[in-house]
Amino acid sequence: RLQHWRKPLSHIPSAFPRIVLTIAMAGSGKRVVVVGHGPIGHAFVEKLSGSGGDFQISVLCEEPRPAYNRVMLTQYFQDRDGDKHDRMKLSYWSEAQLKESGVSLTYGRATAIDREAKEVVYSLRAGGESARLSYDYLVLATGSFCFVPPTPGMTLPDRRNPQWPDDPASRPENVFVYRTVEDLEALIAAVGRGAKTAAVIGGGLLGLETAKAVYDLRLESHVLEMAPYLMPTQLNEAGGSVLTKKIEDLGIKVHAGVKIEEVLVRDGKAAGVRILEKGAQQPVELQADVVVVSCGVRPRDELARACGLEIGGRGGVKVDEGLRSSDPAIFAVGEVASIGGSFCYGLWAPGVEQADVLVKRLVEGEASAAYHKSDLSTKLKLMGVDVASFGRDEGFWFKRQFDGKDPGVRSLECFNELDGSYRKLCFSADGQRLMGGILVGDAKDYGKLLQLSKKDDLGGKTPESLAFGRAAPGDGAAVDGGDGTGLADDDVVCTCLNVSKGDIKKAIIEEDATTLPLLKKCTKAGTGCGGCCTPVGAVPGVLAATLKALGKAGSEGICPHFACSRRELLDIIRVKQVRSFEGALREAGKGEGCELCKPIVASILASLWNDHILREGRDQIQDTNDRFLANIQKTGTYSVIPRCAGGDISPDELIAIGRTAKKFGLWTKVTGAQRLGMYGAPSHQLPAIWKDLVAAGLESGHAYGKALRTVKSCVGSTWCRYGQQDSVSMAVTLEDRYKGLRAPHKIKMAVSGCLRECAEAQGKDLGLIATAQGYNMYVCGNGGARPKHAVLLASGIDEATCLKYADRFLMFYITTAKHLQRTAPWLEELPGGIEYLKKVVVQDGLGIGAELEAMMLQNISEYKCEWREVVYDEGLQRKFRQFANTDETQDSEQIEYIDMRKQRHPNTYDLPDIVGPARFSASAAADTWEWVCAGAAADYPANGGLAVKHGSAEIAVFHLPGRAAEDGRWLATQNICPHKQARTISRGLVGVTAEGRITVADPCYKTTYDLKTGEGIAKPELNLSTFPVREEGGR
Repeated sequence: RLQHWRKPLSHIPSAFPRIVLTIAMAGSGKRVVVVGHGPIGHAFVEKLSGSGGDFQISVLCEEPRPAYNRVMLTQYFQDRDGDKHDRMKLSYWSEAQLKESGVSLTYGRATAIDREAKEVVYSLRAGGESARLSYDYLVLATGSFCFVPPTPGMTLPDRRNPQWPDDPASRPENVFVYRTVEDLEALIAAVGRGAKTAAVIGGGLLGLETAKAVYDLRLESHVLEMAPYLMPTQLNEAGGSVLTKKIEDLGIKVHAGVKIEEVLVRDGKAAGVRILEKGAQQPVELQADVVVVSCGVRPRDELARACGLEIGGRGGVKVDEGLRSSDPAIFAVGEVASIGGSFCYGLWAPGVEQADVLVKRLVEGEASAAYHKSDLSTKLKLMGVDVASFGRDEGFWFKRQFDGKDPGVRSLECFNELDGSYRKLCFSADGQRLMGGILVGDAKDYGKLLQLSKKDDLGGKTPESLAFGRAAPGDGAAVDGGDGTGLADDDVVCTCLNVSKGDIKKAIIEEDATTLPLLKKCTKAGTGCGGCCTPVGAVPGVLAATLKALGKAGSEGICPHFACSRRELLDIIRVKQVRSFEGALREAGKGEGCELCKPIVASILASLWNDHILREGRDQIQDTNDRFLANIQKTGTYSVIPRCAGGDISPDELIAIGRTAKKFGLWTKVTGAQRLGMYGAPSHQLPAIWKDLVAAGLESGHAYGKALRTVKSCVGSTWCRYGQQDSVSMAVTLEDRYKGLRAPHKIKMAVSGCLRECAEAQGKDLGLIATAQGYNMYVCGNGGARPKHAVLLASGIDEATCLKYADRFLMFYITTAKHLQRTAPWLEELPGGIEYLKKVVVQDGLGIGAELEAMMLQNISEYKCEWREVVYDEGLQRKFRQFANTDETQDSEQIEYIDMRKQRHPNTYDLPDIVGPARFSASAAADTWEWVCAGAAADYPANGGLAVKHGSAEIAVFHLPGRAAEDGRWLATQNICPHKQARTISRGLVGVTAEGRITVADPCYKTTYDLKTGEGIAKPELNLSTFPVREEGGR
């Protein structure tokens, strides 16, 4: 825990004890002391240490670890690796790296600046005594602290700590701020003590980041914002309202326009918040076990005030264009720097720019650089929702041009009710310049729009085309030089570090940075929020396009075992009539396969031949959902979702589902896809559950597969007075035709009976909307994390034509898309886009229409209900036994169940990871160990595993028959996965790396382990116990 420093030091008396530390550092140049080792302090240290200048650099760090990525702080809930000190996933440099770079790191809190002696006084963390650091140049990078208003119950005024505004001792228990790893650890500890509800005070940027944190902790969450809507500084009311709806859709309650009267404290602990809701006459008490205050930040300028430096009008250290304070030896960067005394930037990018300028001036002289202002534009993902605000200059926000406050600014707004997104773009009065904009829900155009707002024209676009996503008349010129990225060289691809596409290309060409890790190292792109380097970010696209232009295009192979793409592999399998994974390896691959290529080959085989996926060894190449014909849940149990074609279901079928759920004790829910789901089924009970459902005439809904899921429908002309066609019958026809169809990703369809679009067909991979003339067909739309509106393929077509076009469209997608690529991004990458797709599907311009239709008819003819096949095949049923060595069963779930909302279900928390070395190792088996029979060798699948019962414990035993006994033919590990503690390791996919390492991937979270040693691969801190195995007499 952090220690509390309580004695304020406003001046330095002559008798003050002096302990001056002499620190051995390379070089004999100027002594530069940096106070504060946050992200901006580290950016300055990193740049100065790498500048080649002759400096002695020391940094004074208040936190108990070196700098880490505060922008990505919510990631800590997944990692929880604070015990790794300087080697957290969020860490920038370790202590060793700092030392290697000639930087001396000291842990302690600065308490005063002796300007006359040019020394910083600080308190040592161990023991609390004071010491001093001497400087020639002092750089204040103290950042900011979380502002806690003087509302009753939020603070303990008598325990205020002037030298540490964020001191947790100055607040009642369970009243938190959100700033450091220690703050998050305190929140986690509160949840461990039983906290269930949380109130976040503040709905700005920091408040919504905090809301994400408490949401990740599975707390019932409330956001309290005094303004009428969320993010009032960056958004207008319309944008804030759209953001509110999206956040409330996640289950978080937003209270906007409220007055916070008091934080309720009982027995010294937070118990809730008394608020006056907007429009209410009487206040109400909102129960909350924890209260997190996120009302903005204030600069940490207490050191500057105490030593007499000039302070800005709104706080912070007043600095000039050289970041120099009123003392020529003292500088400030980041959130504590008040530029010209008027404004402190609270964003990452301005702080990095300030660090750049200061380093350049220290190394090259004062005339080399100057800092005046930074762009306030920002793009964030708040609780999964993209939010962006950008402007030509600071006037966009200060003058609130997006609110119609400036008569010289005109705007266009676009609400997309289908995906819930909002866009407002502001233009000059003559419509010739983009002044700024607000994007909520869909910010993919942020980079292009931001660059356009800095230019003197619209780049050949029109205001309408920019606001509504339409092509401008005559638009067709490629700003990207024809590389397909859609980005000009001066477009910024990493807004956190202001890295342009040109910077990325230069690093690739001149510094041979041909991988993402090398690009991050060379350009720092992706080291901020990280969004630009994700698979859908701009940097990977620029990397691929540049490598292709250089003739260095990287391999598009699936994995080390298959050098070809999915499309090429599908063609090989189809032409050579391959029916097995081993055959695919012989014809197109090498080695033994892995957890990446096995499911891809399994999907291709199913798409082409539609053989039962559990027969002839195909079960051991399936992902766990397909392997058990059900969707795995976090407890290691499965969901069972029967098909409900078109949403049409009889009372008898409803009764059968209810009776089955009661018989097996399953939790039931109407799913988001118009079906009934049953949850909590152990794998060994699945065949018995299916038997009851099949007997009632139900069949598999393929909710577990990358296949057709559902065809949603409204009631259509059967009941609705507006219905143009019988949408239910058409939906049932589509679902019966394409059920069981395996694809690169899941497929969803819908049929609406009229233009009112109640079935939301324009948000599906394939959608039909009825008209008086027939149907309009839309394709390549999808919801999910990146929603996309479908596009019109054909209009006014009859049912037979609908099916013909659907056959061609689906098979063309299946045979050409990448693995796990939805139809929307597939269409975006398809050369020629929708016009080319019309040529293939509608016009049959390639002459392959008949072939695509024949492939679909073969798939349809081979369909069999996968559940029914298991129910009536004893051999397949044995694949679902819980244990290989006994017919006994036991409850394998590790998590407790609770009663809530009239049903019983798992508690909402996740079990913690089991970190550290494994307890047992096969290589260190003691002589006292005893051999235990693990069942008949013939019962074990080739290249797969089964669970073995040993008392109440479970062991996972794997069989690799192609290997010698001494080389891992039989391997055994614990069955419980250290990550979240589900007993599922035996169901994992077995693979072999290019280096010959035998691996297993946990089926729940895909955490990978070395099967021989038990060592964690993806997460080295997670390890499996391993055990010796031998085969005797067929046992």
